[in-house]
Amino acid sequence: MVLHRLVGFASLLAAWTVQAQAAGPFDGAWAVTLVCPQAADGAFGYTYRFGAIVMDGVLHGENGVRGMPSWLALDGRIQPDGTALLAAEGLTGTPEYAVGRVPKMTSYRYRATARFGSTHGTGTRTEVRPCTLDFVKLDFVKS
Repeated sequence: MVLHRLVGFASLLAAWTVQAQAAGPFDGAWAVTLVCPQAADGAFGYTYRFGAIVMDGVLHGENGVRGMPSWLALDGRIQPDGTALLAAEGLTGTPEYAVGRVPKMTSYRYRATARFGSTHGTGTRTEVRPCTLDFVKLDFVKS
C-alpha cells in the first residue's frame, strides 16, 4: 500500500516539476494529513497521510489507489488570499471506520474549507464528521 502511495505521489511530483517555472504563491508539492476522530455513531477514527500538488492555484491530492477501498481524492482552487473550498470524493474501506457502517467500496463526497499560507495550511471538513486537514509545503532544493 505504501508503494502505491509513493508511486502516485511521484507521478504528481513529476507533473509539478514540469510546471514549476511558472509557479504561483501556493504552487508546489504539499504533504497532507487528514485526521477524522471517532464519529458520534461510534465509527472508528482514522488518519490519512498523502501528497498533493498545487498547479496554477489548483490543488489535487489522492490517498490510496483510485477505485480501491479507502481511496480519497481532494480537489479545489486556492484563492489569492489563501482561502479554499475543497471537494473530496472517495470509496469507503472497512465498515467499522465509516459513518453508518456502510459497506466497503461505498462512494462518498464531502466539502472542506481551508486556509493556506506560504508554507502551511489548515482545513476543516464541513459535512457529516468533524475532520481536520493539515497541509505542509515541501521544500525541494534545486541542483
